[in-house]
This record gives sequence, C-alpha cells and structure tokens, in this order.
Amino acid sequence: MVIIIYNAIILLIDNIQQRLQKYSLDGTDLKILNLLAANGRLSYRSIGLTIGLTTKSVKSRVDRMLAARVIERFLTRVNPSVLGYNRISAFALRKNKLTQELLDRINLIGDIQYQFEVMGGAVGFDIAIKEGTEDKIELLLNSLRPALLGQIQSRNREVSYKLTQTDYIIMKQLIKNPRLEIGDIAAATAISPKTVRRRLDKMTRNHVLEFSILPNPDAMKGYVMFFLDVKIKNRSYHQDVLQRIYEELHEHFTPLSSDMSNQEDSIGLLLGSEDAIGIESIRSKIESLDGVEQANAFLPIKLACPQEWVLKAIDKKLPSSNERRESSENIASKMH
Repeated sequence: MVIIIYNAIILLIDNIQQRLQKYSLDGTDLKILNLLAANGRLSYRSIGLTIGLTTKSVKSRVDRMLAARVIERFLTRVNPSVLGYNRISAFALRKNKLTQELLDRINLIGDIQYQFEVMGGAVGFDIAIKEGTEDKIELLLNSLRPALLGQIQSRNREVSYKLTQTDYIIMKQLIKNPRLEIGDIAAATAISPKTVRRRLDKMTRNHVLEFSILPNPDAMKGYVMFFLDVKIKNRSYHQDVLQRIYEELHEHFTPLSSDMSNQEDSIGLLLGSEDAIGIESIRSKIESLDGVEQANAFLPIKLACPQEWVLKAIDKKLPSSNERRESSENIASKMH
C-alpha cells in the first residue's frame, strides 16, 4: 500500500511539473492547432488524413497540448445577434485602474465575450451589448474614462437564419462540450441523430455557430503569440479579407485561431511569429490588403472567454419546466 501511494505521489508531482513547463511546439503541432482553430469539431481521423498522421498520433498530440494547457479548451462560439445582442463594444482599460466596481458597471450594460490581458499593463474587453441598453454604452464609457485607453463600436454579423427551440437545445449541449458526437447529442436531448446533424449543419452554414479552440499564449514555447485586430473599410470586404489573410500570408505566420469575432467590420486573429521583429512585418502586410483600414497588434498574456452568460441567454429562449408541463397537459387533454 505504501509503495502504491508513493508511486501515485511521484506521478502527481511529475504531472504538475509537466503542466508548469512551457510546451515546445513543432511544425506538426502547429498544423493540428490551425486545423482545430478553423474547425474545433474536426475528427482526429480527418486531421490525420490531412497532415499524414494516424488517428492515434493526432489524439496523443492533442491530449498532450490539453494537459500542458497549450489548448485551454475547445470552444463553441455563438453569434450574439441570435441571442438578442446586436452591438459589440471593444475597449481597453489600464490594469492598475481596473476595480470590481468597474467590472460591475460593465456587466450592467453587456456580457463579456472575451477578456485579455496584454503587455504594457492593459486589459481588453469585447462586450456583447444587451438589448435595450445600447443607449447607455456612452454613459458607461464616460464613467470608465480615467482608466480607458481606447474603444471601438461595431455591429454583429447579421444572421438571416431563423432559429427554432430545437436549435437552442442543440446549441446548449455544444457549448458544454464542443466535440460532443451527434449520437451523444441525440441521446441527451431526445432529438433524432438525423435532425441533430441537419440543424447543426444549418447553424454552421449560416454563421450561427463556429467551433474553435482557446489557446494559451503563456504555455507555448518557440513562438511569440500576438493578437491582431483588423478593421475593415466596408462590411462587404469581411470574408474576402479573411480568406486573403489565410491564403497569402500563411507561410509567414501561424494563425492559431479563426475569426474571433462576429463583427461585420472587424476581424480578430490570434497569431504566432517566430520572433518579435516579425510581428510588425505581419501587421503591415495585413494592413496593406485591399479592404483593410488598419491593423493593430497586441501581445496577450492571458485570454478568457466566459460563456455562462451564453447559457443563461439560451435558457431565456427556451420554455421553462412549468411551461413545458402545461404544454404537455394541454396536448394530453386535447387527445382525450
């Protein structure tokens, strides 16, 4: 028994030490990260076929990156507009001026999609503005003025697709586990696998849902991670600019995330450069693309993507347990 406990402690210490060490990425890891950033639901088999590895090898590498927190977690991103959030406010505050009181003010107006701490003592926020509070955003920003470093206002990407209650039920399962299999979603929701697959395809195609990863810049070794905020001259340029970034510049940097925003007039990318000098070269190349107004680079230390508010917003779109019970009783009474 003593030997078993001793061995267990040694394994635990070893595991902690491995997690504390930065993970040294190689070219194969980067390819896997890029594929998962573009589609976090890609199967390990599909990734293996794309880059020439076995399914087992791909899973092993992903497991190691999860253990080392290179990948903090998989993400299901929901377009806020389908939850009643039509506007986005992005701004940066001085870290030494950030207080709980300021955070409380922010939460009164909207919900935090992304929060990131960057080099230079700044904390950035990407806020989905609550319906009915749009006129209060200027009051909020004025109240933040002593700590405010910069601000951007934009609209969410419009979605013409009309969601059903079935869509919201499926969406909720995927936020909890972005890589949940179709069959598991069906079993958890009592919705047929065929319906789950069809509704999921429609939501993905119509930019309601996107699947990606949340990387951890602090856990990576060998590359300098930076966030690039790209302002678009006209919303019609959005997809064309994003495609050109990937097609023309993929050899010069490592895109560790797909478009991190649903805004019509901006693109958010987490990128990797082999050295700090290359960051300015990458930034200027992207800024020179047709349709780009400006590109600003930031060096993130920490990234966060809270999603509790998304689950709460989805619950508001679904009938309560009492409403579901009353509906069932009404149906039963009509049958009699």
